[in-house]
Amino acid sequence: MDLFDGFFDEVNQYLGELNSQRLVRTSLADLTSIWSRDTDDHVIFESDTAIELGHPRTESSAFILLTESASQVIDNRITVIGPDLPEIRQKQVPFGKITLLRCHGLTEDNISERYSELDMVRIKLRMRDYMLRATPQNMKEWSRVGKKGLKAGLSFQVLGSELIRDYKKYEYVDAVEVIFITSSAEDVRLLKPTGEKVARVIDALNKIFDDLDPDCTSCDFNDICNEIDDLRKMHNKMARK
Repeated sequence: MDLFDGFFDEVNQYLGELNSQRLVRTSLADLTSIWSRDTDDHVIFESDTAIELGHPRTESSAFILLTESASQVIDNRITVIGPDLPEIRQKQVPFGKITLLRCHGLTEDNISERYSELDMVRIKLRMRDYMLRATPQNMKEWSRVGKKGLKAGLSFQVLGSELIRDYKKYEYVDAVEVIFITSSAEDVRLLKPTGEKVARVIDALNKIFDDLDPDCTSCDFNDICNEIDDLRKMHNKMARK
């Protein structure tokens, strides 16, 4: 199904504009080298922190997009727009992260569950010298990079590789691409409208399955359903049951 495919177009337009104006580097994930993992929650204290990505005093936007289209995702590609972790000199940095996932077997019955399952991957990630500072919400992400990890070579290539490895543990995930943005607060801010619309799609999905209101005129998600055909079809199908 193509529930999120329109957002891929928005992301591609956004990236096309930045690619002509910013420092952009790409690499392929290294799935042979594994960064040290923690079995328990790993806390990085303020005194041990080198960088805070997406701190509330800056800007943050982070979301995932699912598709079944082979042309939308370049498998194992990691893109960095702006300075990489070893190049960052300030402690609090604006942060954008887009994760593109090509999956198979997405249906009306499992799309909500699978999106939630895949969105949890970033929360469950247990890398030494990297941690989420706050639970992601509203398509944002605030994380810390430890001083020891930075000295040991932690970079977005490493972080992207670890994320890709974890996403690919799910049988229905066929390809993964990760994009990191640290170029400026304005660049991250420009990404937020897409993330906010993705969040509304997820909220609408949850409403359809958990608390269906058959009266579209009174529904808070009427606008997003009108914009996305698959969402409106799912709503109509569930309403008929």
